[in-house]
Amino acid sequence: MSIHELSAGALIAFATTTTIMNVTPGPAVMQVIGHSLGNGWRASQASIAGILAANALYCALSVLGLGAVILAAPSAFEAMKWCGVAYLGWLGLKALRAALGPGSPQAPPALRARPLALFRQSFVLQGANPGAVLYFCTLLPVFAGDVEGAPLRIAVLGAVATLLEYPVLLGYALLASHARRWFAGHGARRALDALSGSALLLAASSVARASLRTNH
Repeated sequence: MSIHELSAGALIAFATTTTIMNVTPGPAVMQVIGHSLGNGWRASQASIAGILAANALYCALSVLGLGAVILAAPSAFEAMKWCGVAYLGWLGLKALRAALGPGSPQAPPALRARPLALFRQSFVLQGANPGAVLYFCTLLPVFAGDVEGAPLRIAVLGAVATLLEYPVLLGYALLASHARRWFAGHGARRALDALSGSALLLAASSVARASLRTNH
């Protein structure tokens, strides 16, 4: 089965499944919302890039046949997952602390960060997300079909997944950035910190609840 033998029906089924998964709010969506609330939609493009970069990494591992190694070593992945959860949880709590504690009326949102930091945070989140592992290392190979020619088909499906996920994440970023315009003044800044911090904690919580052991 070559790349040309990926049927239109299979591609439609894959696109439909992927779109439903992307639109459903999960860790990546909550992360982008939190970063967009704190930094605006333009800066949150770095956050989206971090998520897609982690996806690309897992897709590459799946193409190379190394996804099965990750799935076979859930304990090692669990340790990495909890390190990521702890890091993101700390960032969320930092924002909530800024919202509840004293601060300067001119203080920027606690989660405001440079693009590289946003990229790193999102890469860590998605890299520690069991759902991303299962999607790229389990679901893509299923749609890819026969072993012969599967790596190329997995790579193509991974590219399709990226094309489908980016506009969804961008849409959430634009919505969050639009809502951000409502927050002006000291009290509103506190509310913005509380919302962005809560979104980040929800993202970390979603990752914490997922597990390769329970899902695979």
